[in-house]
Amino acid sequence: MDNNTELQKRNILRQNNAEANAITKECIESALILLMKEKNFQDISITDITKKAGVSRTAYYRNYNSKEDILSNFLQNIIQDTSSTLKKYNPLTDTLEAWTALLESTKKHAPQYKLLLQAGYGNTILNEYKSNINKNVSKNQTELYYSNCYWAGALYTVLTEWIQDDMKAPVSEIAKIGSNLMINGIKTLKTYGNNCE
Repeated sequence: MDNNTELQKRNILRQNNAEANAITKECIESALILLMKEKNFQDISITDITKKAGVSRTAYYRNYNSKEDILSNFLQNIIQDTSSTLKKYNPLTDTLEAWTALLESTKKHAPQYKLLLQAGYGNTILNEYKSNINKNVSKNQTELYYSNCYWAGALYTVLTEWIQDDMKAPVSEIAKIGSNLMINGIKTLKTYGNNCE
């Protein structure tokens, strides 16, 4: 005899539905990744995605309103993971560790990051970094706001270049450069040089 109450049975059913939904979303996201290796984002239809994912249109629309929603979901996952990773470190005292963790976190999301760039979402990524780093800062806090914008732009540019170069440079090397730039700022021009002369 089943001793579970109706409430317990419903909770189990809810958990199963949530798991099935998560698998469906994962299949849809994987399908888009595979399709974007074959076609431009603009040329991919919902039918293409559902066929590749092996899900119905109903299942698709239960999870997403458009294919752009999938990209937004990728971006939110990247931002959340990056943000929670960086919260573990004080960038002033754990600079190298923060950079290393940031790069490792970003590396996990490299396929999605590339897709976002391929789909023309570069500015959207940058804006998400800016709004995330300035989450508790108003524009009236001029120095803090603009210094945060500076760092958001620096992070975006370094991460984007590294990912587009297929992360050939080791994490340790990029972390060392990023750490040095954060600690020494403009003085690093003597170390790395520039082409402004």
